[in-house]
Amino acid sequence: MLKNFLSFEKDSAFNLMKRIFHIGIFTLFLPAFWIGKYFAVLFPATRQIPAETPGWFTFTSGPNIILGILIGIGFLIISILIWKIICQTLLIILQACETYIDNNEK
Repeated sequence: MLKNFLSFEKDSAFNLMKRIFHIGIFTLFLPAFWIGKYFAVLFPATRQIPAETPGWFTFTSGPNIILGILIGIGFLIISILIWKIICQTLLIILQACETYIDNNEK
């Protein structure tokens, strides 16, 4: 297993781009998390807390967790779509190069 992992062999452009695409998706989770956390803190939510006197409320502010989650998920979806477009473009270029090399080697 380790020998196959560390060795290089000829592979198709499709397999290479598929691996790069999946690795890229995992790396997009961290920025999506940080963007969501940033917006959750940037736009805090105000909550009512009952006071000791009945009918009165105290207001407290805290991070808007729902907004952070929604923006994080939205950022993740948009960044995955952009990453897919980039990978598809690279795949077209690599397949064109692969076809050109195969035709000129014969």
